[in-house]
Parts: sequence; C-alpha cells; structure tokens
Amino acid sequence: MKEPYPKPSSIGGTLIRKVIAQFKGHDFPLPIEEPVLISVSGGADSMVLGHLISRYGRKVIRPDRITLLHFDHAWRTESAGSERLAVKALAGELGVGFRECDLPPPDRARKGLNLEEDGRIKRLQVFDDLAGPGRPYRFVFTGHHRDDVAETLFFRFLRGEFDEQRRGVLFQDHQVLRPFLQVTKKEILEYVQAEGLRFYEDPSNQDESFFRSWTRHRVFPMLEERYPGLREVLARYAESTQGAEVTAEALQVENLVQALSGPLNRSQRMRIGEMLQDFKVGACLSLSGGIQLKRLKRGWLIEKDDQGNQA
Repeated sequence: MKEPYPKPSSIGGTLIRKVIAQFKGHDFPLPIEEPVLISVSGGADSMVLGHLISRYGRKVIRPDRITLLHFDHAWRTESAGSERLAVKALAGELGVGFRECDLPPPDRARKGLNLEEDGRIKRLQVFDDLAGPGRPYRFVFTGHHRDDVAETLFFRFLRGEFDEQRRGVLFQDHQVLRPFLQVTKKEILEYVQAEGLRFYEDPSNQDESFFRSWTRHRVFPMLEERYPGLREVLARYAESTQGAEVTAEALQVENLVQALSGPLNRSQRMRIGEMLQDFKVGACLSLSGGIQLKRLKRGWLIEKDDQGNQA
C-alpha cells in the first residue's frame, strides 16, 4: 500500500508554496528529474531547506533523487563531529542520500585571509566538480533566504560595489539554485519550532569581527529602529533589477544617455541592461528628449530626434 503523502504544518505549507512559486516564477520546469545535492551545514537555514524539500517537496523533486551534502571547513571540530552526524542522521530519517566533503584547511598564515570568502570559494569548486551537465548531480540547492538578499545588497553598498552589482542574490547561478529567496529568516525559525528540528549555530555567526556578523547584529537593528521593514525594502529593490547586473559598459552608456536626455527611470535602466546582456544588433530604445539608443555590431549609436519623440 502506497504511503500517504505527509501533510506539512501551516508554516511548512507556506514555505513549500513559496518554493514552488519561486521555481515557476523563473519558468523552471518541475518536477526536477535529475539527481540534486542540497548543501546542509547543520545550521537552521540549510537544515530547514533539506527537511522541507525532502519531506514535502515531491512537486519539486522526489526524495530518491536527493542527497544532502555536508562540508567540513576545517575551522571547528564541531563541523566534522556533531554537525556532520546531525546532517547524516537527518538524511537517514528522511530517506535521502548523504555525502560528506572535507575542504582543505585555510592558510591562516596568509595576510588578509577572509575565512568566509575562503570557504565560499572552496564550496563553489566542489559544486563545479559534482554538479552540472554530465556530472553526478544536475543542481545544488543552497539555503540563502530573503534576509540574505537584503543584507547582500546592503553589504555591496557599504563596500562601494553597488553600481556594479545591484542584483542581490540570483535564484539560479549556473548549477546552483536558491529556492528560499522568498522565505524570511523568521519563517525558517517558525518551521524549526513547528517540526521540532535541531540545528547548530555556527559561532562565527555571533563573532562581530566578521563583517557580516557585525552588520547583522549591530548595524541592521539600529537602522530598523528608524526604518522598520528595511530588509524587505532592500529585497524588493533587488528583485526589481530582475538580475540585470550593471557592467562598466552599461554605466558608460547610462552616463552618456543621461547627459543628453536627463535622468533615466528604472524601466529604462533595466531595458539598457537587457540590451547589453542580449547583444542583439539593431535593438533600439526610445528615451525622453527624443533620444534613440541603438545597438550596433561594435558599440552603440545614440541619436537625437529634433521632433522630440517621447519614451
């Protein structure tokens, strides 16, 4: 007799609907038919992702095609011990695969070493080795959520990277998929309570010597006292860019067009970004002040119509 499909809690139902909507909003075909990895550190975000998709996500992918992947970053003994065992136990409970990966230890003698960045680069290398066309797994799911989108955008602003990267966090970046970009941290913790999940808090998340931890625990709470809902505002702004990254060429074109026609509105900026991305020769955009922007084989043609055609 076929086992009944498990019914999620109220918050579980909300989360799985948001995940499915995220895939459909990007025209991503479901269910996924090829094997996938879910990167699970043992923290709340990734434990909830692994549990939700494996237990309630049959419209996304069947459990027999899921493997939980745990990394040991060689930073802390807990990662190779209790956290790894917890992820392995979760995989056994859910009836999905389990895979572990030991990363090379960071070179702490290297001047200016950023442990977070070092770990991220090494994880991405493993993703490249294991997932993608012709690899054992087609995709990797990671637990980045809506609060991460807002914080990433804010971090880029503080670091002076905002003009080049306004897109926040992408849903799909090659073989990496981020199903939780519509899910907030608050919802993740509600799911933890509803499902009785155990998770491990990485001490670095509380260590304010890390830039992200400092901004998350100090800067954001202070700003949100004055501007409630700041994270949601930033997340919505990131969505409005539709993933179009502003390149140096786009900035040059924008600056030239603005000098001729005045400030661009958001839709015009997005259109320029799309034209730059597609490289379609002959693509044309009408702007205020009678400006016509046309894509050529090599570069752009910017013309001013004396009749003053409006955008």
